[in-house]
Amino acid sequence: MIDQYMLRYFLAVAELGSFSRAARSVSVTQPTLSAGIAKLERELGARLFERERKGVSLTPAGSRFLARARRIASEYQQALLEVQAEPEPRVLRVGVLGTIPTTLVEGVLERHAAARRGEEVLELLDGSERELAERLDRGRIDVALTVVRPHHARFPTEVLSRERYMMVLPPDHPLAHEQEVQAEQLARDRMALRRHCEALPDINRFFTQRGVRPRFVLKTTSDARVLSVVRAGAGIGMMPEGFADDTVRFVPVRDFELMREVGFVYAGAMQREIGQDSPFIALVREQYGRA
Repeated sequence: MIDQYMLRYFLAVAELGSFSRAARSVSVTQPTLSAGIAKLERELGARLFERERKGVSLTPAGSRFLARARRIASEYQQALLEVQAEPEPRVLRVGVLGTIPTTLVEGVLERHAAARRGEEVLELLDGSERELAERLDRGRIDVALTVVRPHHARFPTEVLSRERYMMVLPPDHPLAHEQEVQAEQLARDRMALRRHCEALPDINRFFTQRGVRPRFVLKTTSDARVLSVVRAGAGIGMMPEGFADDTVRFVPVRDFELMREVGFVYAGAMQREIGQDSPFIALVREQYGRA
């Protein structure tokens, strides 16, 4: 069996034409190098060098072996590079429902970038419930962070949070510190409407049945815009309690018990593949307190 060090010794002598210079180039003593060359010649059953006063030269067998030795050494170095190279990071394709709070997603991404860089690469896609379900069906995304519905039964699901829809009021609103409010008490307020809200039909029906037809100060698909209008005292809104922060007041509405379940909807068998070892999945669970 030809050891790698023998090839190094052979190539050094062949390139430098001297045993002494070759020994220095590979950082061994000349006797050690000579012993290595002698062992290689015994393994091959042929002399590789003609030893002369002016130096050494390759024998015909040595010349034939030189091309092979260079190729073997090159392939060995390439193999070392491939083995030592960092593995390609896994790409996780994540669909994110448009009504998931941006602050939550931002917090998870900051922690993911700081602690997990290089281990997992994220590709994020915003979308509606329908868009995310279609992409799951087509295998375009691996998992969706979305509202979990009964019709998602064809997918593996994982519920992370149950959120009630509440009225969002400015801190100085007369009802801001009540335990709950009634729809009729809000009839004179102007509403910031979330046009993309998955509960919008239920909310409209609830207020209409109570004879309340609010005037609108804003109609938008931006949750941040709704919150800015409420913070400015220009109107009120209705949102899932997952958007709650210290700048506004979230107050329950009497008799409006609608909840939403937020969690992961996985594409096929992806729950088994990524549910246990994905850093992103783990961080979202922590964010929702379900780690």
